[in-house]
Amino acid sequence: MLGLVIERPDHGFSLERRLEERFSAARFAYSTAYSALRRLQKDGLVRVAQADHTAGEEVIYEATQKGVEHFRNWVRAPTSAPVSREELHAKIALCEPRDLPRLIDAVHTEELACIAELDRIRERMVAEQRLAAGRTAAEAQWSQLMDRGVVHGEAAFWGGRITQLARLRNYLEELRAEAERRALEQHRRGQAQDRRIG
Repeated sequence: MLGLVIERPDHGFSLERRLEERFSAARFAYSTAYSALRRLQKDGLVRVAQADHTAGEEVIYEATQKGVEHFRNWVRAPTSAPVSREELHAKIALCEPRDLPRLIDAVHTEELACIAELDRIRERMVAEQRLAAGRTAAEAQWSQLMDRGVVHGEAAFWGGRITQLARLRNYLEELRAEAERRALEQHRRGQAQDRRIG
């Protein structure tokens, strides 16, 4: 959010739209921009640049010098590796054999959602390529050039996520088949034992 304000001072509603357009893969909740702006203002990283409450207009936020320096330091800092705390991973780690059919369905649903997201990103890439056709990198705005990098990164992320989910689903299907084989074998042993006793 701070980067968007540095890029162009704006009001909350417009920043909300820009956030969604630029980082749609992150699936930010509605009102994320307003919450972030309040925090950034409290921390002295943004300030109100223009506010005409009598005209009913929304306030315009701009970055402070402290905000610009904070953002630049963040951009240059190394990124820490994410810690995997996904709900799906927790469910898989704690499941029992009887849970596998529903978990396989959940993984497949997630896989389809990721495919839809990747398709949307690819459509965006094609649209951007059409717009960029005939223009050199020098003619494009810096933000457009950086957006291209972000979009390609998003495509790689979702492609990798789809591959990961497909492998996970296949693994779970193999486990389900093995669990069913073991249950059938145990059932047959039980029947054979009952016949011996009877």
